[in-house]
Order: sequence, then structure tokens, then C-alpha cells
Amino acid sequence: MSVLTQASGILSHAAENPPAAAANAPAEEVTRFFQHNKVPLLAIAERAPAWLAEAPAFQSAVAAERAWYETQRREYGLVRDAWLERGVPCLMIKSAGNFPSFPYTSDNIDVLVRPAHGRLARDVLRRLGYVEIRNVEEPGKFLFRKFHDGRCVSAIHVHEQVAWFVGFMDEDALWARIRPAADDAQVNVPSPEDVILINLAHACYENKLLRLNDVLRVRHALSAVRGKLDWRYMERVAAARGWSDGLCYLLLVYAQVEEGLFGTTLLPRALQAQLEQVVRRSPAAWKRLERLRSGVIGDLPLDLSYWFCKRLYYRKILADPTRSATGRWRDAFLTLVWGIRLKSRVRPQPGMVVSLSGPDGSGKTAHAAALADALRLCELKVDYVWSRGGSTGLAALAGRVRRALGPRDGVSSGTATADSITRRRQRLANPLVRFVWAWMVAADQIATAWWRVWLPARLGRIVVADRYAYDTAVEMDASLPNDAVWSRRAIDVMVRLTPRPDLPYLLRVSPEAARARKPEECWHAGLERERRAYGALAARFSMETLSTDGAFAYSNDALVRDVVTAFMSGYETWLNALFFYNPSQKNRPDPVWLATPRLEAAR
Repeated sequence: MSVLTQASGILSHAAENPPAAAANAPAEEVTRFFQHNKVPLLAIAERAPAWLAEAPAFQSAVAAERAWYETQRREYGLVRDAWLERGVPCLMIKSAGNFPSFPYTSDNIDVLVRPAHGRLARDVLRRLGYVEIRNVEEPGKFLFRKFHDGRCVSAIHVHEQVAWFVGFMDEDALWARIRPAADDAQVNVPSPEDVILINLAHACYENKLLRLNDVLRVRHALSAVRGKLDWRYMERVAAARGWSDGLCYLLLVYAQVEEGLFGTTLLPRALQAQLEQVVRRSPAAWKRLERLRSGVIGDLPLDLSYWFCKRLYYRKILADPTRSATGRWRDAFLTLVWGIRLKSRVRPQPGMVVSLSGPDGSGKTAHAAALADALRLCELKVDYVWSRGGSTGLAALAGRVRRALGPRDGVSSGTATADSITRRRQRLANPLVRFVWAWMVAADQIATAWWRVWLPARLGRIVVADRYAYDTAVEMDASLPNDAVWSRRAIDVMVRLTPRPDLPYLLRVSPEAARARKPEECWHAGLERERRAYGALAARFSMETLSTDGAFAYSNDALVRDVVTAFMSGYETWLNALFFYNPSQKNRPDPVWLATPRLEAAR
């Protein structure tokens, strides 16, 4: 018995499968199948047969999904309430109202607001701590993410129209037909007819895949109308935007898949006959449909064919009666250029360097790792670079040779202990040794910063530097005796010749908090002097100061929000302009982006 057969049996409320059937499709495989098809496991948990419900893999996946659902649903509730306070209603365009109506398995929550409310809705999100991810904007669509405690807790895609680069729906009619979901009164969903239109259009024109969850949403919509589907309305909406042939084809594909899964289809036979008459006018579409009907659905998601879906897409663009002839050809050109950029995987972006400095115990590594992960989730090219004076290049080689020949001092990594500081100072008592050591470390740090930080940033990458020359300067200063004039000049040369980060941060922590975080460490006595040294560097080089005395979430939320906002304020590049892909080429920028130059938006 195949996984697909097992899944359809579970969804059809079939009797519990015998052990032999379960052995042919292990619970782990069935669970992965549902997840791959974006089917909410919360909807399956109560109807699942015992062999699946009691499987550890399924239970673990359900628990993870329930936690993610609760997180997203809580954040959505805050957004919805804040919008309603400002008179902004919203609609979840891809939800069908079947349990759970809140579409937590989507990559982001697609929410429609009226164009007149668009700017206000976005401003409310910013006040709630969301950041706008401008590098993935589409016309009339704006993606926002909220990060908390080192992870994304909400992703809301604000739509002013139902569009995938070009419009597909009659939004006025859509708004007039909305209804609250039966299982969640705070979730507004489209009418059954609009559910079918939106989900089939998204499957074909956006994803080029028909997932099981798409089938379940359409099936739920058809069951809700109980044979009284308003086909005239659906036909009118599709014809008004130029995709009648695509709709007819997709409905017939859906009917074939539904019948293969459940043994019957809810799409009326009389309507299917009408749809076939339309599809027969397109030989390519009819040929693909006949091929599907003659075969067996082996698996889902069903590949709808990238090139065939693109053919339907451009037929829709050139047939859209709401656009002038010039507008239609402009849409075709722009979507072609945007598609070439996406398929070529060309991702032009400006470079930026973010450095995190601070004393041991301030959380540099934890904050840097979380920041790099957040930036990668925003589909940006990111490098994480860790560097410590004496731990790279020739300085590191010399240190390894010395440690091989003598006792370790514990300074190369981790927290410097009192004994290690004493041993280092004893070695540096020799003027020649400290002179060579100081200038070798300085040269290494300069070379590391230019090669591993500055150059990648100039090539269009975001470099998150965990420790920088500023940290090396503080450590060198603490290790050298007061009379080491020539050796100290190496420190000044190092910080002068090291390229300046675009966003240099000083993570400030009190000695008491640092000791409390690492009680097992033997701390040296110069923490207060070290703190003052960092403060002097922060003032000299205009570093942003971020207190990390409190909980990690408090400081990291601010760091991620500020860095992402600063980067997005200067996202546009000349290479993106050649693809007409800069945010200002697709949407009118909000005043927040016009009023604040790059790298000042987060200040």
C-alpha cells in the first residue's frame, strides 16, 4: 500500500488499517508526506488510526506543529487587534475555513488589506517590532518578519491585491463575500468560490505544483456549497482578469486528482462537461489533461509542469482586459525579466559589515550567530567571521609552536584567567618579544579584516564579525606593560588601518553579570579597566552600544531589528535596477525609507 493510498484513507475517515498496511507505509513516511504537502497535522491528529497516532515520529511532529501554531496564532492576534484599533480589517486569502482555518503550515501568513489601508497596516507592523523584508517584495505585496529570542516567530505577507506579480481577482467582490471561519472567529476567510479561485491560481501560476493541502481546501469549499457552486461568479472573475482557460483546466485537473484520492469528486459532472468544451480549444492543455487521465497519480505534490504553467501565465497576462495593450506588454516584459533573475539565482545585494565587540561574557558569539541566522532567513547572503588576536595567521602558528614546546596559557580561546594573564605578561616582559608579538598580531588582524571582512562585503555579502580589531586592541593593551611605547603603537596602527564596519556594536555588560553567566571561570581582576577601555573605543569610533545585562531575547530582538532595518534601507543596487527589481521599481516606498538614509534607519 503506497503512502498516497494510506494518506487518502486517513483523510477519508477510513477504518483503522491493519498492521500489514502500516508496515508498507511507515508512520515516519506518512508523516513526512503530510508535511511535504503542507497538510496540517493538527487536522489529522484526532482522526489518525492508532498505528499512526501512537507513533513517536508522528507525536513529535504534532507537538512541534502545535507549538508553532500557538506561536504564530498569538502573534497574529496581536496584529489583528492592533489593525482593528486603527480601522484596518484583514482577510486570510488562502484559508478555506477548514480546521485549523489559521494557515500555520504556509511559509508565511498571506493577509489581504484594502489598498487604502496598506501604508497604515505596514506602519502598525513596524510599531509591533516587525521588519520589512524588502528584497522579496512584489507589486502590492510586502513581507514582514518578527524575530524574538533568536528566531522568527511570525511572518506576515501583507497583500493589497491577490496577485503573483499580476492581479488575478476582483478584490471588491472578494471583500463583499468574506466570512468568519467556523473554528476561529478572528480569522476571516474568502467565500467558497473565491477559495477555489485563489488556491488553484496559486498552485498553478505561483507554485507550479498541486499539493494535497490545495486539494483539501478546494474539496472543503465544494462541500460547503453543497452542490450550489456559483460558477457564473467564478467564470466572470477569471474572465475579467484573462485566465478563464487556466481555471477550466485546473478544475478538471483537480477533479481527476480528487477522484483518484477519494474515489469520487465533488465537482458537478455537468460543470465538468462545460469545462471540457473550453479546454478542448487549447490543444496543448487538452493533451496534458488526457495524459493525466490516462495515467495513475503516483504521488503528490503533482508537478503541473513549469513550462506549461508559464505558458498559461503569459496567456493570462496578454488576455487581461483590465490592462491596456501597452500595459499588458509591459507586464509581460517585467515578469519575464523578474523570472530570469529568479531562475538564474542572481541575487544582487549591497554589502555590509556588522561587528560585535565586547568583554567576555557579553554574549558576542550567541548574538552574532542569531543575527547571521536571521539574515539568512531573510534570503540574504551572509558570512559569519570569528577572529581573535593571536588566533589566526602567523600569530596563531607561532602560538601553536610555543604551546607545543611549553605549557598552555588558556588565552587563545575562551575567557582569560588570572594565571594566563600573568604568564602572558611575564613573557612580554622582554622588549623584543613584546615588540615582535604586538606587531605580528596587529598585522594579522589588519590582513584578516581586509581579506575576510572588507573584500566579501565589497562583493555583496553581509559579514557578521564576531569580535573585531577593537577587541584585540583591548586585550593587547591589557597584556602590555605601561612602558611598552613602541609595542602600543601597533595597537594604534591596527585600529587605524582596519576597515571601519558599517554597523559597529559594543555589547556592554557589567562585570557582575559577566561573572554570573560563567561562574566556573577564574576571572582576572581587570574587568573594570577592560570595560573603560571598550567605552573609550566606542566613543572614538562611534560604535552603537547595546546593553546585554538583561535577558538574551531583549538585546537580540533589538539587534536583529536594527540591523535588518538598516540593511533594507539601502537594499537597492544598480544590478537590481537592470532587472527592474529594486523595491522602488515595484512599489512606492513608504516614507520611512525615504526619510532615513542607509544605515541611519536603525539609529
